[in-house]
Amino acid sequence: MDYVRFQHLFQAEGLRLGQAAVTDMDAPVPSCPGWTVADVVRHSVLMYTGAAGQLRPEHRPAGGDALPVAAGATKGDLLDTYTRAHTALVTEMARRDPLDPIEGGDLDPGVAEGVDGDGPDPGTAGFLFRRMAREAAVHRADIEMAVGTPGPLDAQQALDGIDEVLGVLLPAHYDGSARDGASGRTIGVHSNRHHWRLTMQRSGVTMSRDRGFADAAVSGEPAELLLYLWGRRPGTVVSQTGDRTVLAAFRRRLAASMV
Repeated sequence: MDYVRFQHLFQAEGLRLGQAAVTDMDAPVPSCPGWTVADVVRHSVLMYTGAAGQLRPEHRPAGGDALPVAAGATKGDLLDTYTRAHTALVTEMARRDPLDPIEGGDLDPGVAEGVDGDGPDPGTAGFLFRRMAREAAVHRADIEMAVGTPGPLDAQQALDGIDEVLGVLLPAHYDGSARDGASGRTIGVHSNRHHWRLTMQRSGVTMSRDRGFADAAVSGEPAELLLYLWGRRPGTVVSQTGDRTVLAAFRRRLAASMV
């Protein structure tokens, strides 16, 4: 696992997010209904500040930390606070060994049954490196789609992001009691010769990395498929086969896991 790459990706994606946000802080963000660019920036400040606190030994206070800003803060203050929050998290990432254990956070990191364990271990600094790189990339895309044409997502990061969505985020918030079109069904997800096959069982999500049988499947280029799974792009950017009611229910379950 290339933890240094996660750190570099977070730094680059976070910088691009801030640069895009300057364009129009009042622009509505279609991929986050009800939010403006300023709301996405404020959310990112909260995410980065919380992550920096998790990485800091014993959550010790640091005088130079960026603090969450008030709802009434000026746009300039918000952007300045975002820059400081981003810089603080980059610094904390550089200080920590990715294998160090960490505590706290809202995500109860579940793992789908059958996963081979290639990702960072939940509860380690490296797991947080991966999460923050993905958060910055997706929210950078949110803002760029709001103010203009979004730039490309790193293909390897997108493939790893698909793996994280399906193998970590979905099972972490999985509701086995739900009864919908995906219950007991198998969904295939495919991109660039990479395959994920998930079965929605009452006991949890079972995932394998072979093609196999699926009641429905979705496939596409890594970046478009990742943004589709995150609910940021419409179904027209991917190829869908099989039972569409299964895919619709599957996407609703994915949306519920993005909390």
